[in-house]
Amino acid sequence: MDKIIAGADYCGMTASVICLVHCIGTPLFLILFPMLGLAEGDEFLHRVMAILVVVPALLAILPGFKKHRNRSVLLTGSAGLVCFISSVLFIGPRYGEVAELVFATIGGLLLFMTHFRNHRFCRRCINGTGR
Repeated sequence: MDKIIAGADYCGMTASVICLVHCIGTPLFLILFPMLGLAEGDEFLHRVMAILVVVPALLAILPGFKKHRNRSVLLTGSAGLVCFISSVLFIGPRYGEVAELVFATIGGLLLFMTHFRNHRFCRRCINGTGR
């Protein structure tokens, strides 16, 4: 179980960074997407990225919390997931790409921080240095 949590944390950190790069880079590449014929795939890309962010978070944060019982990890992870999912499903379609970008970036940063802290707390439990 420890390897699953650690692997999910690493996957989650990687997915969060990829998401952040996508969010920050999107304004730069927005002009190129239609010229390359990628405008139609944008929603598909968002769905894939959402899965790549949400699944590792669920596989790491909940089992990690059961292990180390640090509520701040659970709270920041939940806030990051809510912020990220809301940005893709509700905020973007209703308020536009800029609002989606802001909230997805905040959610991605919260999730990255959560995975990093979750990994550290789980390692402390394994090494016996406390919760």
